Amino acid sequence: MHYIRTSAGICILILSLSLLAVNICSAQSSEIRTNIIKKSSLDFFKDAYVHGEKASKKIISDFLAEADGLLKSAPHSVMEKSIIPPSGDKHDFMSMGPYWWPDPSKKDGLPYIRRDGERNPEYYQIPDQEYFSTLMYNTQTLTVAFYITGDSTYAIKAVELIKVWFLNDETKMNPNMQHAQYIPGINTGRGIGLIETSGIFRVLDAVQILRSSALWSREDDKKFVNWMESYFTWITTHPYGIDESKEKNNHGTWYDVQAGSLALFLGKTDFAKRRFEDAKAKRIGAQIEPNGEQPLELARTKSWSYCNMNLTAFIHLALLAETVNVDLWNYQSERGGSIRKAVNFLLPFAAGTDKWKHQQIAEFHTDSILHSLILAAKKYDGKFYNNWMEEIFHGKAPITLINLLN
Repeated sequence: MHYIRTSAGICILILSLSLLAVNICSAQSSEIRTNIIKKSSLDFFKDAYVHGEKASKKIISDFLAEADGLLKSAPHSVMEKSIIPPSGDKHDFMSMGPYWWPDPSKKDGLPYIRRDGERNPEYYQIPDQEYFSTLMYNTQTLTVAFYITGDSTYAIKAVELIKVWFLNDETKMNPNMQHAQYIPGINTGRGIGLIETSGIFRVLDAVQILRSSALWSREDDKKFVNWMESYFTWITTHPYGIDESKEKNNHGTWYDVQAGSLALFLGKTDFAKRRFEDAKAKRIGAQIEPNGEQPLELARTKSWSYCNMNLTAFIHLALLAETVNVDLWNYQSERGGSIRKAVNFLLPFAAGTDKWKHQQIAEFHTDSILHSLILAAKKYDGKFYNNWMEEIFHGKAPITLINLLN
């Protein structure tokens, strides 16, 4: 494997791991078909672990230390919230709109008013979103650790977490987002709330990996697929799902990531391919300017954060699309917008060579561009983007094994 080493000793992967599949011997099932994570990348790190490859030793050991810590984590469910959803069923996911606050001019504060980018602490009183996001990341980490090491301990914990959230009758979440991001005094839920399950692709890939283990039974798989079928139907037919699909900013992009990943998992390839083809004009063409700006994200009070958030969505959308031979990486709209230009636009600001001129009421984090840079180096020009990596992070880029699996 060819690496370029930065001055501080951080290894940057510059060759796409997917190109190395022919050189890798895997002991796992060739039937694993993950969509965001590349199987060739999994096989590379499995091979490196088995043979104790020095170049990858630290990044693997750091990753496994994190996975070991997750073995002690308790499973969570939607049943743990103290507030009952308007449906009267705790099994329904629930969250409050994060940027909505009591109206100080009203005695009861109702209806709430919007303060963009300012998160109301009341949001954290309902833990469903936090628990769901944690579940997505933890199951991905645990199943990757299982694949690399062959240690079933990781798979056992991942199966436990998934069963508690999705499968067990006493604790499972209902497959809908009817009460996500509700606004007190205005509604009991809204389409925008679907952003809170945008990371569902992580658990879908996790289950694809678990299918190589006897610890994930046919009955488990049947129940999980049925749950995802029901959820896919909900987000593609319910008015809230339709509303979210029509959003023109990061919400629309993340909707396509979510709907596309579900479609691929469920074997609805035609749906996924149409969604990705439509994303060329509907997402890239509509959202990215010829100079790489994202106007709808620049208009936010946390413009830097939202530009990177939407770019991350585009990166994931492109990763999904390539599985059905739709090329979003190199698509350029009639006006000249593209994913590559969106990455390039942000680079000077991340490096501090140009000053961000748009509103950013939160802290300016450069880490948010890291994953986009790693993928750009693999998909476009390794030397160019690795040089920017050094310019931005000065040899201290917080690269993890998960960053390198796409």
